[in-house]
Amino acid sequence: MKIGDLSLLKQLGKGTMGEVFISQKDGSKEYYATKKIDRRKADRPQVRTYFINEIKILKELKHKKIVKYYDLKQTKSHYYIVMEYCNGGSLLHCLDKYMKMYKMPFSETIVQYLMKQIVSGLKYIHSHGIIHRDIKLDNILVKFYNDEDLKSLNMMKTHIKITDFGISIRPGENHLAYTALGSPANMDPFILKKLTERNDLSNSEGYDQSADIWSLGSICYEMLIGKRVFNGRNIKDLSKKVEEGNYTLPTHLSKEVVSFINGMLQYDHKKRLTCEQLSRHPFLTRNVKNFSPIDFSLIYRSEERRVGKES
Repeated sequence: MKIGDLSLLKQLGKGTMGEVFISQKDGSKEYYATKKIDRRKADRPQVRTYFINEIKILKELKHKKIVKYYDLKQTKSHYYIVMEYCNGGSLLHCLDKYMKMYKMPFSETIVQYLMKQIVSGLKYIHSHGIIHRDIKLDNILVKFYNDEDLKSLNMMKTHIKITDFGISIRPGENHLAYTALGSPANMDPFILKKLTERNDLSNSEGYDQSADIWSLGSICYEMLIGKRVFNGRNIKDLSKKVEEGNYTLPTHLSKEVVSFINGMLQYDHKKRLTCEQLSRHPFLTRNVKNFSPIDFSLIYRSEERRVGKES
């Protein structure tokens, strides 16, 4: 299929708004990722706001850890967002493949390498006053250095790119957002509770960029442990488990990574570390070889296992 000078070569994936294709422009050897969006869906009043918002933010944000926006094309039936192509797909896809190939989740060395990039990108997003609101492994793309690294899943030879700004927001003067949006599995406990209760946030209570930090802690845990930090049969069950705040960590982890994860998964959003603080945390600044083993007899004391509420 051709859209002007752009050829859609192969479908990469499919979502609620349409499909994503690998594409190529006439006379160019470079590949692009092109999101094909049904105009009937995108032009609905409740959806159009998010569609326009994504384009606006993608155009504004220019950072090596954020997916590049190139162009917007349109026909009578579809919109086509042309963006940077990442040959590894999503970080979730890479983690799943890695666990099948190597029978283990990512090591601390790999997680450190990836989190340095993710924190750098999110720090830039936050510096523009934006809350992403949907930080999850699906929305972080992976670009391998070459085909050999892709084949072996050499995660230490990758560029990381944050994507999907459809529900991102730049709040007003008080820097707070009020709409309960995002992916429940990675959602700030305060927002998840409101979503569970089907009770939108009142003008007196909202959330800020610290909501992204909780999500960041959630994906860090998932990369390191190979499963979500909290799981539930449904949203209500998930919310209950987050409220209880109990999560376990393997005994082989270092003191640095445990401190790093706990600094993000704080129930009280005021106690969470900022991106600036995370970028200076020992887990991201020290050599992994020099990390210290942790005394897990302290971690497993019941009074210290409740996320944020006893820390």
